[in-house]
Amino acid sequence: MTTTHQVSGQVPADSPLRALAGKTVTAPAGNPSEVAARVTELRLAHVDPVVLPVRRVPWTPIVVTGAVVVLVDVAVVLAAILARHTLIAWTAAGVGVVLGLLLLVACIHLEMDR
Repeated sequence: MTTTHQVSGQVPADSPLRALAGKTVTAPAGNPSEVAARVTELRLAHVDPVVLPVRRVPWTPIVVTGAVVVLVDVAVVLAAILARHTLIAWTAAGVGVVLGLLLLVACIHLEMDR
């Protein structure tokens, strides 16, 4: 099921759900009938529900762009090494490590959204 909405709300202290009193609860919903069901469930627990649409992030173009940037950085490092510019090579290598870590984070998010 693809989650298109999130229904959330703060559980009051006098709620039938005593274990969740004072906490915020969030329930996913995939279509309008599920949204209505989640709203009903939260209202039965004396929670004022808030319905929010889930915003999707386009991770695929972000990952592809990140991979291209990392490859360009590798080319810059190799060109600097061949031109014997060690400071530029070390700087570009450090930037490449940071870009690689950011690419890893984007890949993880891409896999989590599938």
